[in-house]
Amino acid sequence: MNVNHVGVTVGNLDQAIEFYTRVFELELLVGAETASRQTPGADRRAEVFGARWGRMRLAHLADANGTGVELFEFIEPAMVVPEEHFDYWRMGLSHLAFTVEDLEGTLAAFEAAGGTVRTGIHTVRPGCRICYCRDPWGNAIELSTGTYPETHPKS
Repeated sequence: MNVNHVGVTVGNLDQAIEFYTRVFELELLVGAETASRQTPGADRRAEVFGARWGRMRLAHLADANGTGVELFEFIEPAMVVPEEHFDYWRMGLSHLAFTVEDLEGTLAAFEAAGGTVRTGIHTVRPGCRICYCRDPWGNAIELSTGTYPETHPKS
């Protein structure tokens, strides 16, 4: 089994496409598209997002391995910006992690593109250094130099 994609809600889709393609070298596959209750797929989307859903913009991006990031900008209903974006105490997804070769270089590009570095760089095990950040819309992003199998060997 492989991770197919992760959905991320952002405040400005066009800026988010620029941010994620520039910083993480993701490829834009589809988008930016607008979807509403009048467009094809509306029944499916209404079932996923609920009765309040009316209109959104979205884009699909992917890394070189084919793992996707789906970006959403919800227009109707209007998005609510939470006071604290890293609600680690709540159940659900807590962050999106990217494996990078050059942690310091990626952090510099991340900040230059409007992101914020939240923590220092920490070595969590040999070959794996991490740093937590926020994208320009407050979503928690972890940058890691180690890949999952290297950092979490199977027993």
